[in-house]
Amino acid sequence: MTAGVLVPEVPDGSARLARGRKGAPGEPMMTRALRAVLLGGAGGACIAVAGSPIELVALAFLGPALLMLAIDDREITPRVALLAGASCGFVCNAITTSWIVPLLEEYAAFPLVAGIAVGALMWIGQALPFAVAAWLAAPLIARGIAGWIALPITLTIAGSIAPMLFPWRLGVSQMPGVTFVQLAELGGPPLIDLALALGSCAAMHALRRRDARVAIVAALVIATPYAYGAWRIDAIQAQREAAPSLRVGVVQPNLGVREKHDPFLRDAHLRLHRDMTRELEAQGVELVLWPESSYPSYLPHDPGRDVRAIGRILTDGVRGPILFGALTEAPGRRYNSVIGLAREGRVTGIYDKVNLLAFGEYVPLWDFLPPLQRVVRRGFTHGVAEGVVPIAGARVGVLNCYEDLLVEHARLTAARGPSFLANFTNDAWFGDTSAPHLHHMLARLRAVETRRDLVRAVNTGISGLVLATGEDAGRTAPFVRTSFVAEVRLLDGAPTPWVRFGDLVTPALLGVYLAMALARRRGAPR
Repeated sequence: MTAGVLVPEVPDGSARLARGRKGAPGEPMMTRALRAVLLGGAGGACIAVAGSPIELVALAFLGPALLMLAIDDREITPRVALLAGASCGFVCNAITTSWIVPLLEEYAAFPLVAGIAVGALMWIGQALPFAVAAWLAAPLIARGIAGWIALPITLTIAGSIAPMLFPWRLGVSQMPGVTFVQLAELGGPPLIDLALALGSCAAMHALRRRDARVAIVAALVIATPYAYGAWRIDAIQAQREAAPSLRVGVVQPNLGVREKHDPFLRDAHLRLHRDMTRELEAQGVELVLWPESSYPSYLPHDPGRDVRAIGRILTDGVRGPILFGALTEAPGRRYNSVIGLAREGRVTGIYDKVNLLAFGEYVPLWDFLPPLQRVVRRGFTHGVAEGVVPIAGARVGVLNCYEDLLVEHARLTAARGPSFLANFTNDAWFGDTSAPHLHHMLARLRAVETRRDLVRAVNTGISGLVLATGEDAGRTAPFVRTSFVAEVRLLDGAPTPWVRFGDLVTPALLGVYLAMALARRRGAPR
């Protein structure tokens, strides 16, 4: 009998874990991390080009699948998963919000290098939902939860809770195709995110592992939104045809940023709006919309008292009614408002913008920092609540500026029972970039969520009529002076499940995530 060294057996799982901490033979940890980052970035590019203005919609289904490939390995650490998710979100936002660089060059006088640096900081911040999603999924995958289940859950949760300056979610990539996003009336953007991510990741898993059962799941998850969407589009179109209509005229004056703020051109700008309004009224419109801050000087916050200002609108053959954007002021307060003006000169309602843009429209903490008060003005005051303005026999749900991007704000506005939604915006700051196209695409989802027609009156475009199905009935080109007539349907049906109940998907998925995490932790060997 020969002497030897007794070597204890190591279970397979432990051996894999031990190798993973040091790097698997032939593939060091650094190589694995680089591959994960590259796959994540490729996934982000696929998601980005699916949206406007490129609209390669099908590629979005490859995005979550590539991110899953990056992290679907028990040896991938949460730190590497975080980097892969950050790469995905960074590339996605660098493509979709590349307009931030020329905007900073044009209006903040940033040199190109500084513009890119600030833009990169914004893209890093915008990448947070994807980074958090991958980081949350990694521990579940390490404990044996399949990546095609873990990642869609965390992508949906992170997309709902992570803050973003310019809201960009996975599911809105399907907005150009319209059919898939009809689920938004049931569960809002979280439900679309979940359906897209789950179908994408399940399909990739089935292809890699030749798993027929998961392939069936993937097929059902992808097919169901399309089937539901096709049915609902037909049903909503029938409802619209049976509903009363209102002929709404929209003015797109196309005034540049510097031109718009030139005090010597205020009278000319007001005449331009009146001339375009008169032409629309000659076509038989029943209501005219002017964009955000289109009245060229401040009005009293109680504009009914300013007979002179009202007279400057309803003159030169302009009859009204008109719903227009204006900056208003009260003692010590300024507001970004939308005002309804009836034919007889009566103010029918006023809505003050609730969600102001930090630093652009107000200075955070101004009231609490006296030194700051000596340097800059406070800015605008927040409105107190979502608003519906009655005018021309309709109840108009007003979304001022970028409020048409804010899902919860639009939901609460729709809960007030508007006949249709109207957005009043000035996108001149973005220049001739992809931003106006992206803004319009994101806004279109509000029509699906609420099942109300949406009219957008945008100073430099894109303006248009979005049907309650999310389809464009007509839209203008950006940076042209034009006007159009929209045949809006006044829908008064019951609120959608999304409007009535809000986001039930995210809390449910958060519960599932915690249950899986705790169950795997309790079941793990000591």
